[in-house]
Amino acid sequence: IEEAAALIGGGIREVGFGDKDYAHVHMELNIPNTITTSHVVQTLKSHSASVIFREIPGFHKLYPRGSFWGGQYSNHGVGPVGEAMIKNYIRGQDVSKEENTRQRRLFG
Repeated sequence: IEEAAALIGGGIREVGFGDKDYAHVHMELNIPNTITTSHVVQTLKSHSASVIFREIPGFHKLYPRGSFWGGQYSNHGVGPVGEAMIKNYIRGQDVSKEENTRQRRLFG
């Protein structure tokens, strides 16, 4: 995802991975105002899926239609006053730290 953000000339300000049963990603990004939101989402999804499919042999077989990411997304502009609230929301959704700790106990 960091590589994809760099491709569009943007930067990730905050990222969190939500709900292990319905996996999704929450991000706060800085993106140039010359690029549409749909282009940003398309780049993030297509680049990250390509990397995942390339790096994990056979993983693409779980997605026979070739679509790793769902088609839906949501975006909102954030001003300086709301940024702290957005960061807290994203951090609150992030189950990756908890899940990583659980997996280390299982497999470590």
